[in-house]
Amino acid sequence: MVLNSIADDKKMCVIFRMEPGSLGPDGSQYISEFCDFAQIQLQACASPYIQWLIIPRTDKSLAEMEFQVASKKLTQQRAEQYFAIFGEDLAHFEETLEDNLEEIINQYFGR
Repeated sequence: MVLNSIADDKKMCVIFRMEPGSLGPDGSQYISEFCDFAQIQLQACASPYIQWLIIPRTDKSLAEMEFQVASKKLTQQRAEQYFAIFGEDLAHFEETLEDNLEEIINQYFGR
Protein backbone atom coordinates (compact mmCIF):
# COMPACT_ATOMS: atom_id res chain seq x y z
CA MET A 1 0.00 0.00 0.00
CA VAL A 2 1.38 3.40 -0.93
CA LEU A 3 0.88 5.63 2.10
CA ASN A 4 0.42 8.85 0.18
CA SER A 5 -2.50 7.37 -1.71
CA ILE A 6 -4.69 6.54 1.29
CA ALA A 7 -8.15 7.97 0.75
CA ASP A 8 -9.30 10.42 3.39
CA ASP A 9 -12.15 8.12 4.44
CA LYS A 10 -9.61 5.36 5.20
CA LYS A 11 -7.37 7.57 7.33
CA MET A 12 -7.65 7.43 11.08
CA CYS A 13 -9.01 10.62 12.60
CA VAL A 14 -7.38 11.21 15.96
CA ILE A 15 -9.59 13.46 18.06
CA PHE A 16 -7.66 14.95 20.94
CA ARG A 17 -9.55 16.98 23.50
CA MET A 18 -7.13 19.43 25.09
CA GLU A 19 -7.65 20.43 28.71
CA PRO A 20 -7.67 24.24 29.10
CA GLY A 21 -5.80 23.78 32.40
CA SER A 22 -2.87 22.32 30.45
CA LEU A 23 -2.17 25.86 29.31
CA GLY A 24 -2.04 27.28 32.82
CA PRO A 25 -4.58 29.02 35.05
CA ASP A 26 -5.76 31.32 32.22
CA GLY A 27 -5.85 28.52 29.64
CA SER A 28 -9.58 28.79 29.08
CA GLN A 29 -9.02 32.26 27.57
CA TYR A 30 -6.98 30.94 24.66
CA ILE A 31 -7.66 27.21 24.44
CA SER A 32 -9.53 27.51 21.11
CA GLU A 33 -6.71 29.46 19.47
CA PHE A 34 -4.19 27.00 20.87
CA CYS A 35 -6.15 24.02 19.50
CA ASP A 36 -6.10 25.56 16.01
CA PHE A 37 -2.35 26.16 16.33
CA ALA A 38 -1.69 22.63 17.64
CA GLN A 39 -3.77 21.03 14.89
CA ILE A 40 -1.71 22.78 12.20
CA GLN A 41 1.54 21.77 13.89
CA LEU A 42 0.54 18.12 14.39
CA GLN A 43 -0.93 17.70 10.91
CA ALA A 44 2.25 19.10 9.33
CA CYS A 45 4.30 16.23 10.75
CA ALA A 46 1.59 13.56 10.85
CA SER A 47 1.88 10.16 9.28
CA PRO A 48 0.03 10.07 5.96
CA TYR A 49 -2.63 7.76 7.43
CA ILE A 50 -3.57 10.18 10.27
CA GLN A 51 -5.88 13.20 10.32
CA TRP A 52 -5.91 15.35 13.45
CA LEU A 53 -8.77 17.11 15.17
CA ILE A 54 -7.61 19.05 18.21
CA ILE A 55 -10.47 20.59 20.18
CA PRO A 56 -11.00 22.01 23.68
CA ARG A 57 -12.13 19.47 26.26
CA THR A 58 -15.27 21.10 27.54
CA ASP A 59 -17.11 17.88 28.40
CA LYS A 60 -15.18 15.79 30.92
CA SER A 61 -17.42 12.80 30.21
CA LEU A 62 -15.78 12.46 26.77
CA ALA A 63 -12.47 10.70 26.42
CA GLU A 64 -9.35 12.80 26.05
CA MET A 65 -8.44 10.90 22.90
CA GLU A 66 -10.73 9.17 20.43
CA PHE A 67 -10.01 7.32 17.21
CA GLN A 68 -12.31 7.16 14.21
CA VAL A 69 -12.21 5.79 10.68
CA ALA A 70 -14.95 6.81 8.26
CA SER A 71 -16.68 8.66 11.14
CA LYS A 72 -16.96 5.42 13.13
CA LYS A 73 -15.45 5.30 16.60
CA LEU A 74 -12.77 2.66 17.09
CA THR A 75 -12.26 0.66 20.25
CA GLN A 76 -8.79 0.69 21.79
CA GLN A 77 -8.19 -2.77 20.29
CA ARG A 78 -9.25 -1.65 16.80
CA ALA A 79 -7.05 1.44 17.05
CA GLU A 80 -4.11 -0.79 18.00
CA GLN A 81 -4.85 -3.02 14.99
CA TYR A 82 -5.02 0.00 12.69
CA PHE A 83 -1.65 1.29 13.92
CA ALA A 84 -0.13 -2.20 13.56
CA ILE A 85 -0.98 -2.19 9.84
CA PHE A 86 1.52 0.67 9.48
CA GLY A 87 4.09 -0.80 11.87
CA GLU A 88 3.17 1.67 14.61
CA ASP A 89 2.40 0.99 18.25
CA LEU A 90 -0.45 2.82 20.03
CA ALA A 91 1.53 3.28 23.25
CA HIS A 92 4.44 4.79 21.29
CA PHE A 93 2.01 7.02 19.39
CA GLU A 94 0.55 8.32 22.67
CA GLU A 95 4.02 8.95 24.16
CA THR A 96 5.09 10.82 21.04
CA LEU A 97 1.90 12.90 21.16
CA GLU A 98 2.61 13.93 24.76
CA ASP A 99 6.15 14.98 23.83
CA ASN A 100 4.92 16.86 20.76
CA LEU A 101 2.19 18.66 22.71
CA GLU A 102 4.74 19.82 25.25
CA GLU A 103 6.86 21.26 22.45
CA ILE A 104 3.81 22.85 20.79
CA ILE A 105 2.78 24.49 24.08
CA ASN A 106 6.29 25.92 24.39
CA GLN A 107 6.17 27.15 20.77
CA TYR A 108 2.75 28.71 21.30
CA PHE A 109 3.83 30.71 24.32
CA GLY A 110 7.21 31.58 22.82
CA ARG A 111 5.94 33.04 19.57
